[in-house]
Amino acid sequence: MIQFENVTATYADDVGIFDLSFHIEKGEMVFLMGPTGAGKSTVLRTIYKDILLNDGSLYIDGQDITDMRSRKIPYYRRKIGMIFQDFRLIEDRTVFENVALPLNILGLPNKEIKSKVSEILEKVGLDSVTKMRPSQLSGGEQQRVSIARALVKDPVVILADEPTGNLDPNVSDEILDLLELATNNGTSVLMSTHNFPLIRPRKKRYIELSDGRLVQK
Repeated sequence: MIQFENVTATYADDVGIFDLSFHIEKGEMVFLMGPTGAGKSTVLRTIYKDILLNDGSLYIDGQDITDMRSRKIPYYRRKIGMIFQDFRLIEDRTVFENVALPLNILGLPNKEIKSKVSEILEKVGLDSVTKMRPSQLSGGEQQRVSIARALVKDPVVILADEPTGNLDPNVSDEILDLLELATNNGTSVLMSTHNFPLIRPRKKRYIELSDGRLVQK
């Protein structure tokens, strides 16, 4: 599902990742470990096509995206769900409208949008706050909205960039439960974190980075 082959991707005076190779299977949840500056976000941004490759090859869902033309990137991103630590919600829109946004961009019929959004909000436990604005929600609830927005378009890959960084341990566990639930439908989840005690009980595979390079086990 996700395959890095000797990937080097740099920015800002050779900051980035170097000669990175790893593979993540369909429906697998993998944690990307390392301290601040290790290259975790660079890996995610490379998959999302925010950062171009200097060298190597990158395959997502069997598709070679190494040298993808810029006009194709918006279409490619439709199958990628992105979850940020700071939520990135639109403050002047309701919970329902925030989650519906990717489907509106896809041009789905209103009836289908309503059905899909209602279903996913119920799944993440937010069906009672659909008309609220992000500012009216707790941090954990806002992150649930962010996850629902990523899940609603049935992505093949979910990228989560430190999604539990600002949340307390109990809420963080709930967020991990939701991300793990996504793998039941075949979605691959790659989550960056520096919080090893949080992910250790999950007994999932993790990839450790240091200074942009893979830490050999």
